[in-house]
Amino acid sequence: MSIEEAIIRVFKNKPNKIFAVQEIYSDFEEYYDLSDYQRQLDSNHPQPRFHHEIRSVLAKLEHDGIIIRIGRNERKLAKNT
Repeated sequence: MSIEEAIIRVFKNKPNKIFAVQEIYSDFEEYYDLSDYQRQLDSNHPQPRFHHEIRSVLAKLEHDGIIIRIGRNERKLAKNT
């Protein structure tokens, strides 16, 4: 399963929920096996590398209309998905 598919599954598992990004990070791990590299802290930022990957995919899913950004830290599944 790809990172994108795992993120979509997080949203579809609770289709009416508004997710904070931190919740997406933790729920995502139920569907995707992270590598040791992805779990490592990024040398430029004090966070695991997979956090950047997830935020990047979230931006793509927002652009594609699959999820909706409600606030700075809130996302939900689009109704047409």
